[in-house]
Amino acid sequence: MSVMPAIRTKRFLTRCQEEVYRQVKSYLDELVDEHFDDAEHCDFYLKYGTTVLEISIEPYEEDDAVVEVLAFCVQGVEPSFAMMRELLRLNSDVPLGAFSMVGSDVFFSHSFLGRRLRPEQFIASLDNVASIADEYDDKLVEQYGGETALERMRSGKPRPRSGVTQKAEQN
Repeated sequence: MSVMPAIRTKRFLTRCQEEVYRQVKSYLDELVDEHFDDAEHCDFYLKYGTTVLEISIEPYEEDDAVVEVLAFCVQGVEPSFAMMRELLRLNSDVPLGAFSMVGSDVFFSHSFLGRRLRPEQFIASLDNVASIADEYDDKLVEQYGGETALERMRSGKPRPRSGVTQKAEQN
């Protein structure tokens, strides 16, 4: 007798979160050749240049959802005052989004409300986050150490969990 593996289902906390998730999925299906749909959370992952993007959808109040496009820029870097200052300086230069650091990992992300999500808004956020992360990840690694998301994937080391991913796991 064979046992069927448990089917993983998405856990939506609000109807709006589910609607925005389905809209984002349809945009990704049209825009990119390959993306990974996290079966337990409202997340998508895709590779862009030397970075990996995580797109998450979290409920916001009763009638909206926050879409966060997050890039894994640098992983395993030793935090320093000089690097923090440089990330803050870069944050003042970029038009959308911001760099952040959690532990020894640097991220770049942009968040927006998704209830009235239009394709051009989603594409602009994806393009902006991916381009900035791809532009700066190698520069940051060269100057401060660590490795890019692509280098981390190729080395087989585990991917760090973003704050959004950790928050989703707690729900």
